[in-house]
Amino acid sequence: MASLKLHRQCWQAKVRIPKELRSRYEGREFIYRHLSTSDRRKAKLEADAWEAGLRLEWAAARGEAVSTSALRSLYQQLRQRAEAGEFVVESGDADPIELGIEHELERLSEQYEARDIPAEAEYRLAALQDAQRARAGRSIPRRAILEPTMREVANDYLTLWKTQHGLKETNTEQQKIATFDLFAGFLGDKPLRAVRKADAARFVDALRQMDPNWARSPAAKGMSWAQLQQKFGGRPKGLSDATVNRHMATLQALWDWALDREHCEGRNPFSGFQRKLREGRNTQGYVAWEPEELTALFTPPPKREDLTELMLVAMFSGMRLDEIASLTGADVHHSGPVPFVRVTDAKTIAGNRDVPLHPALSWLIDRAKENPKGRIWPAFNAEGPGKKPGADAGKEFSRFKASRGFTRRAKVFHSFRKNFVGQLERARVPEHEVAQIVGHEKKGITFKVYGDRVMSLERKAEIVKLIDYKGLSSCLRTARHEQQP
Repeated sequence: MASLKLHRQCWQAKVRIPKELRSRYEGREFIYRHLSTSDRRKAKLEADAWEAGLRLEWAAARGEAVSTSALRSLYQQLRQRAEAGEFVVESGDADPIELGIEHELERLSEQYEARDIPAEAEYRLAALQDAQRARAGRSIPRRAILEPTMREVANDYLTLWKTQHGLKETNTEQQKIATFDLFAGFLGDKPLRAVRKADAARFVDALRQMDPNWARSPAAKGMSWAQLQQKFGGRPKGLSDATVNRHMATLQALWDWALDREHCEGRNPFSGFQRKLREGRNTQGYVAWEPEELTALFTPPPKREDLTELMLVAMFSGMRLDEIASLTGADVHHSGPVPFVRVTDAKTIAGNRDVPLHPALSWLIDRAKENPKGRIWPAFNAEGPGKKPGADAGKEFSRFKASRGFTRRAKVFHSFRKNFVGQLERARVPEHEVAQIVGHEKKGITFKVYGDRVMSLERKAEIVKLIDYKGLSSCLRTARHEQQP
């Protein structure tokens, strides 16, 4: 702990030098610094900052691991101390501070002559040289060792990205963090400015040969890039084109952001690697369930009553999985004779809407009364940054559909929404009306700007009643009744 002593109207700080390092200071036991203030509180802050720099310098001198950010702090502290006159040598008419800095540079040169200079000494050398330039009024060169690492720049980018107004809690932040962690592991402790096109190309090549399920391994979180490659790399089929595209788009956006802040320069090395996704080839859209597939899903129904109910709500409302799983008793309302569900936390503005209850879902009114304030289906765990239960419900449905022999990735819970929209399309319901029920943006400038802002609930109810799973009515009724105690 630095001690303070008032000396000639200003404070002086004193720190004890570790015994094993006193030879670096000509055998002295203490090191002193005249502080720039007569205010004790300010002097204490200045002394603490000075001592922190010394501790970092001494840790590096002992061979202890010191982070790049700590070494940059060491540079700043040592340069400030040198410019402030901590190293003074009296000789004739020459500037004693400049002579003192020159003396320290000579000592550093003698200490590491004919030896590889360690990182700590490299930062000390830069600090003394730049202090010397500053005292002489010369410009200070930009030094690569003082650049923030790629991961540090990414942290600043994320901090500002999260300040966007209206940004909802999603998994997007976690996906960005995963991308930055992967590339930082690949790049090492280098600045973003050091990234070249060849680096980005090698990174993409590695991703295209990386086990698609690598992130599901709990052990992967603590692995270095080299360990990840050893365990999960070199596969004949790696991450999907969609996943690789997402990683590269994230890094491309980081570079563009950093370019405006002079953390890098030149053309974006991450551009040009995205592959065009082709429907049916390297990407698949979700498709509706066929009637016989729906029969197989509900004969018999899932053992979990809550999962059965979620499936039925999706089929007769067109709602998204997370919208359904997040419903509370307070979300179920009546407007005259029309019962409806109010969606208020959708992923888009258009998604916030009122959805009339189909007669086949009249039981949902009683289910809502059972838990008027909490979630209607509380057994599904709230997961992710937004604490949404949809992810847990989705996993449960994936296990269930696989148990019925459905493994095709295009057939998922979202396929029920396809069934709903498909029926309304075949019934020739206008697209802009369907959009207001399922929570899509209206198509075209005319409807967006001049169309009715809100379609009446009664008209929505008329449309929803058109949903009819012909040939499945008894199957669906059985599915619902079998869940009753």
